Amino acid sequence: MSTRKTTAERIEAMRTEKAQVEAEIKRLQNLHKAEERKKRNHRICKRGGLIESLMPDTIGLSDERFNDFIKRTTANDYGRKTLATLVAEQEKEDAANSSGGTDGGDAPAEPTTIATAQGGKPSATKSAAPKWNNGDNEAEKPAQTANAPNGTDGSRTESATGTGD
Repeated sequence: MSTRKTTAERIEAMRTEKAQVEAEIKRLQNLHKAEERKKRNHRICKRGGLIESLMPDTIGLSDERFNDFIKRTTANDYGRKTLATLVAEQEKEDAANSSGGTDGGDAPAEPTTIATAQGGKPSATKSAAPKWNNGDNEAEKPAQTANAPNGTDGSRTESATGTGD
């Protein structure tokens, strides 16, 4: 009696094996997605907790007002420049860490011009940071909020109390 499989049996065995491999690939992909979601959720909670610990007054704000606060305080030239600087520093650190501690060059890569999120004109300054655009023209925004000691561009104003010094 022969133990050799027929061609049809070998084809069926390979199809079964293929289905098992595809199922394993799908399982691993789902596991990877779950790990990435967990990392993202942890990052979001950690950063949100940091904001609430540094600015406890934001806790009572509605989602809409908190969103407005974040846009007003970060989506300006100062915020974009600060973010671009931090991103460049992080990329330089990451490059140094991934190349075994040696940096290939002293100068960071040339930042690229970023267009507005709504497909508008590219920003005048070259920046690696995204340009947020909530539909408001930044030139039309007031230079200082009503009760803020700092201007919305992050610079100190002459008088935080409004005494006109």
